[in-house]
Amino acid sequence: MSETFLTHCPHCKSVFKLRKEHLEMAEGHVRCGSCHSLFLATDSLVSMEQESQKTAMAEDVEQASEKLVEKAFDDLVDAPELTIEPAKPKPEARPIPWKGLFYGLSSVILLSCAFWYLYLWPNRMALSQDKAWRPLLQASCSIFGCQVPSLQRIELFVVSAIEVSPKVKGQQEVSMLLKNTADFAQPFPKVKVVLSDIKGGQFTTPVFTPAQYLPEVNHNTLIEPNQTVQIGFSFLSDNKSYSGYQVQLVN
Repeated sequence: MSETFLTHCPHCKSVFKLRKEHLEMAEGHVRCGSCHSLFLATDSLVSMEQESQKTAMAEDVEQASEKLVEKAFDDLVDAPELTIEPAKPKPEARPIPWKGLFYGLSSVILLSCAFWYLYLWPNRMALSQDKAWRPLLQASCSIFGCQVPSLQRIELFVVSAIEVSPKVKGQQEVSMLLKNTADFAQPFPKVKVVLSDIKGGQFTTPVFTPAQYLPEVNHNTLIEPNQTVQIGFSFLSDNKSYSGYQVQLVN
């Protein structure tokens, strides 16, 4: 004969009698026939046989007998029916799509490299001066180990003390002061001069690079914030006399 157990509902305290096969079929999960609450019967199981043995050993003790009767058998007279709750199947674990993740990540890396070599790197000089593109170029160079061209803002240069002196055989000599008013060091700009006469005629000089007007120093050196440097160069023009001139800075 199957062993019989006692258990009680933790919600309404109703007492129930269960057999071992009921517990095995429901994995211990039952539903109270009184308050319909679902609970785990194995949390408060008491064997009927063990309780009977204890009662037999203490049958001469009136207090123990009354306690067993009140706690078990008297309550079973009017005990409600107990519903066996079938165990719910455990959800199956879904496998991680490693293959799809690998191909997706590889595609992103290949597209990023192609974008770098086909667009960012060939146009790095112009993009490095653009506020929107410069952070992306800096982040890319931190990965690929390249160097971002220095930031240059032509409008933050100030030219003063300009002198254009005619020399023999149409040669003109230019001298000026160049100041960097930016709060960051930047490369020296390219320079050209536009000469004008009283009749409205103009003569534009070639564009002079830092290597041409700063031969005595390293032309790759940056001009520091608030630094002033004197620069000078000469060029050939026609024999006309010019009354005006304008200096233009070029990226």
